[in-house]
Amino acid sequence: MLCLLIVLELCFFQCLSLLLWLEERYETVYTRHPGFQKGSKPLLAVDNPFPMELPENLVGEKWAFVQLPFSAVQEEISSLDSNLVFGASLDLDLLGIEIDDKTLIPGLAVASSRAKPLAAWMNGLEVCSIEADLSRARLILSVGISGRYIYATYNKTPETTSEAEAWEAAKKDSGGLHFLAIQGDLDSDDCVGFWLLLDLPSPPV
Repeated sequence: MLCLLIVLELCFFQCLSLLLWLEERYETVYTRHPGFQKGSKPLLAVDNPFPMELPENLVGEKWAFVQLPFSAVQEEISSLDSNLVFGASLDLDLLGIEIDDKTLIPGLAVASSRAKPLAAWMNGLEVCSIEADLSRARLILSVGISGRYIYATYNKTPETTSEAEAWEAAKKDSGGLHFLAIQGDLDSDDCVGFWLLLDLPSPPV
């Protein structure tokens, strides 16, 4: 099991490194080439399929938009190092991201009476990001290179739309950083699963 987790983490960081390298090459090499045409179709276009229904074993019972100061996020990440909870972190040094301890990081808290099995199943995925689909009042979970699931839905009202918009805006303010926390209860301070996530654009080349 430990070997599998290490392999999944290495694969994620390799993909992340490749995306960052492509972005750097685009800015420093390709845009300066005499034959460069801005707006041309990327050679490495990744499919962005319609999101699928979430498998039953990954469905939580309740969820809420939340925020934590980065210092608290770091505490949760330290629990990953001690194998106390399921989840994954990010190499912020590799990403060149510097966050003040007081910066609020947006996240999604998911509660379930079977929180540990839910976190264990989620740990088998390469969880990448969560986004609010404002037009359809739903949350989209991105996994792997192009996997997408309808993670949750909500009643579309001015209040819920405003909340989802504020959550997306908070992600932009934190450089795309956000998190997924799985708990036994939304009022609990303890997590059994914690994933630090990041919105990344598609490679430009």
